[in-house]
Amino acid sequence: MHEEAYLALVIKTLYNKIEEINRKMAGNEEDIAHMHEYFWENYNEFDEYGYELYDNSNALKSRVREQEEYKKDRRRYEKMLDSPYFGRVDFCYEDEMEPEHYYIGIANLSEGRAKDPYVFDWRAPVSSLFYDYDKGPAQFLAPAGLITGEVIRKKQYKIKNGKIVFILENEINIDDEILQQALSEHANASLKSIVTTIQKEQNQIIRDQSHKILAVQGCAGSGKTSVALHRIAYLLYHNRKGLSAAQVLILSPNSIFADYISRILPELGEERIREMTFDDFAYHELLDYGEAEDRYDEIEKMLHAGGSHASEETRYKQTRQYIQELDGFILSLEWELVDIRDFHYKNMEMKEAQISELFYEKLSDVPILCRMARIGEYLIDAEETLRHKNMDEEEKQEILGRLDRMYRTKDTAKLYYGFLEESGRKKPPAPCGVLPFEDIYPLLYLKYALFGAPKRSEVKHLVIDEMQDYSYLQYVLLEKMFDCPMTVLGDKGQTIGEGQQDVLKFLPKIFGKGVHCVSLDKSYRSTAEITEFAGRILGTESVQNVCRHGEEPQVKKCATGKEMIQMLSGDIAGEMEYDTLAVLCLDAQKAREMSGILAQELSGREVTLLTKDSMRFWKGISVMPFYLAKGLEFDAVFVPDLQDYVTEMHKKALYISATRALHKLCLYMVQ
Repeated sequence: MHEEAYLALVIKTLYNKIEEINRKMAGNEEDIAHMHEYFWENYNEFDEYGYELYDNSNALKSRVREQEEYKKDRRRYEKMLDSPYFGRVDFCYEDEMEPEHYYIGIANLSEGRAKDPYVFDWRAPVSSLFYDYDKGPAQFLAPAGLITGEVIRKKQYKIKNGKIVFILENEINIDDEILQQALSEHANASLKSIVTTIQKEQNQIIRDQSHKILAVQGCAGSGKTSVALHRIAYLLYHNRKGLSAAQVLILSPNSIFADYISRILPELGEERIREMTFDDFAYHELLDYGEAEDRYDEIEKMLHAGGSHASEETRYKQTRQYIQELDGFILSLEWELVDIRDFHYKNMEMKEAQISELFYEKLSDVPILCRMARIGEYLIDAEETLRHKNMDEEEKQEILGRLDRMYRTKDTAKLYYGFLEESGRKKPPAPCGVLPFEDIYPLLYLKYALFGAPKRSEVKHLVIDEMQDYSYLQYVLLEKMFDCPMTVLGDKGQTIGEGQQDVLKFLPKIFGKGVHCVSLDKSYRSTAEITEFAGRILGTESVQNVCRHGEEPQVKKCATGKEMIQMLSGDIAGEMEYDTLAVLCLDAQKAREMSGILAQELSGREVTLLTKDSMRFWKGISVMPFYLAKGLEFDAVFVPDLQDYVTEMHKKALYISATRALHKLCLYMVQ
């Protein structure tokens, strides 16, 4: 059957399925209403033993659960209407002459239970032919046993709004949409060779299960995020019994990025991977200590101070040396923080010497501020053994409270501020003040040292994006919190701040020999012209762009700010072919001002201002400070006020902005 005809058949089947579900839901809703009515009208007449009440309640719950399943199926089919499938594998069974065609999508689709599926779920056994094998001999494990044969052909589809955009036939899977597009438009031998090389490098990362921690250093435009997400999909597929999407956590730069990546992998279907920023986690852990600055407050300070805000002391507080200072302080607390004395409660007692022995010797591996609770548990267990019964909860709390009062304080913030004063550092903030960003993670480190770090055992795989923006101290905290496989990725060239941070130099010192480092040095997502322009900004060697060309970036000079606005808004208004356009500004204030101006100038089109508190990634025209665009990509990028980019940090900001553009880059300056 012709491709368009097959797609039409699949879409027709989807509409039939949705209509069928709607009919079932309507009937089910009516039955539920009748059951509710019967329940309340006859409640007092149910038998005295409760059997009828039990049966009716279960029947009602069953119908409600059934209704939820219908809703779930309907959402899945509605999602498939846009793109019913994304792959096809032609497989010739052993001793057969003609191959079978298997289309792969986010869910199974067939006309009925006894019918062969038109589309197979990406997690179905037969789908392993698409994910695990190139053209040639292959096998898969079916319910009937191991099936052998040969992959004859593989196709990948870009389907949008129920229409085929392009079809790519290749011996290996090309996971990146930009590479797919390039091959579909220019399928010459040279380009195929380049793309195949890139994909093989990416596949080594995607399919790597032999290293606990995989660290990927990639240049801008090398497809790091795409590779990481396909790696998650691959791991979920091959570890279906031991890994679910809910057990994967992505530490992302911001909530905008989190929403952006949730749209990239159709293979994940309805499964949503958990994400959060590390700052959000830290603030939640330090909630009792009041308000705190975030990473973006720090960046804004650095921008407005011309970079000078990032003092040596500020950077020092994130280093290994500062951790060693804190460790020395923690060691001194062993003796200074506690006033051990004899314990008496009713007929229970424990001498100072015995408590000291437990505290300093037998419980030396237990965090300091948890030791008295352990001693209390010891006392309670001994007393319950003597009594031959459990103690009242009130008595237990009294014992634990009396032991706790042997600590001079358990206030971590008070201890940390004391450390700052003792070491001759800046005056601690007032109790109602805002905790500076530079002190957030040292305070969290101290809290975990004194109370113990919570192990996040529910997380079975951790993904850390923009790894270059995490400090040595933050990685130490992550190592304490997570004992699971990790995928860590970033680009040292996109470090925000002074200098470049290559975390690959110190990750093995923190996580041990389990760290495996990989480099991706081929840029292809932005055009060659944009990549070369971005390279010139930092004065670095130009990263080679291997397969895409487009128009040269434009630097437009204007006599006045008003002229710049007119030129910028005119260029944006003229761009109708692209889905995503971004105006990237130097800071949050400039982004707010520019958003308001463009909303007036482009009254016929919606302009969205994105801030650090934004939760959604929007198509269309977005205005934001450059640092919120990290990890994102846009069809076209516009950078106003080029004349303001004067410091080294500003140059990095400009580099980040330039490398967000896929196809078009325009910059504007007032002379």
